[in-house]
Amino acid sequence: MSVAAISDPLANLTWRRVMSDYRVSFFNRLVNSYGKPFKCLQRVITVSSASDAGEALEKAKREFERLEDVPNWKYHAQFLEVESNPPPDRAYPGLGLR
Repeated sequence: MSVAAISDPLANLTWRRVMSDYRVSFFNRLVNSYGKPFKCLQRVITVSSASDAGEALEKAKREFERLEDVPNWKYHAQFLEVESNPPPDRAYPGLGLR
C-alpha cells in the first residue's frame, strides 16, 4: 500500500459501493365525494440495503406482499413511487461529509 493511500481518507471510497436508503410508497387512486381524484397512501417501506432504485423497488414489492399477505403487490396498490434518501453519515462514513 502506498503512503498516499494511507494518508488519503477518500482513497478507499473510490472502490467501495455506497448503499443508499430508499423510501418506496404504495398508493391507490381514489375519487372523493366531489369527483376529484387523489392518491391514497397504502404503505411506506424503507429499504436500507439496496445499491440502486431498481433493487430497492424489488425488495419493497416483496416486503409489501409479505406484509399484506398477497401474492402480488398490485392486489392492494395501483402504483408506487420511490425516493432516494442517502443519510449524510453513510455517504462518507466517518468523515462527516455531505
